[in-house]
Amino acid sequence: MGRLMEVELDLYEMTTAANTGLLRVFESIKHNQSWGYNYSGSLTDQMTKSISGCLAEVAVAKYLKIPFEYHCNVGGVPDIIYKDLKIQVRSQLPKKNNSLIIRPKAATNEIYVYVLDRAPKFIIKGFINSSVVLGKDKYLTDFGLDRPKCFSIPLQILTPIFLLKDSNWN
Repeated sequence: MGRLMEVELDLYEMTTAANTGLLRVFESIKHNQSWGYNYSGSLTDQMTKSISGCLAEVAVAKYLKIPFEYHCNVGGVPDIIYKDLKIQVRSQLPKKNNSLIIRPKAATNEIYVYVLDRAPKFIIKGFINSSVVLGKDKYLTDFGLDRPKCFSIPLQILTPIFLLKDSNWN
C-alpha cells in the first residue's frame, strides 16, 4: 500500500475538534435527527464516534495543509474540499477488522479517506473514489447486523494519501 501518513494534533486542534464533535451530536438531538441506518449506540458512543470523526477531519486537513472549516450538521456537504475534490473522512478506533465504510446512497465521484484514530496521532491509511464501488456488489455487506448493507472496503486496496496530495488534481 505504500507509505502511511501519521499526523499528530496539538491540544488546541483536539479541543476545537472535540467541541465540534460534541456540538454535532447535541444539534442532532436538538433537531430530532437520528444517525439513521438503524444505529442503536448509546449517547456516549455517539459522542465518542463524532469526536473521533471530527479529529480525523482536522488531521486530514492538517496533512493537506489547508484550513479546516469547522461545521456542524450540514448533511451531505463534503467534510473537506481540496483542489476542487469533495472529500469525506471516515475514522475508526483500532479494532480487529478495520475497513473503510461507504453507504450505498453516497454521492458518486467523492474521495473517501480512511483514518485510524490513535489520538493524538492519526494514521491516514489511504483513499478511494466512491465511484469505484457504488452500484457494484463487491464489498457490500451488513456485517450480520440488522442494518442496511454498506460497502466495507479493505484498507490494503486504498490508494496512499500522498498520491492525492502530491498530484496535480484539478
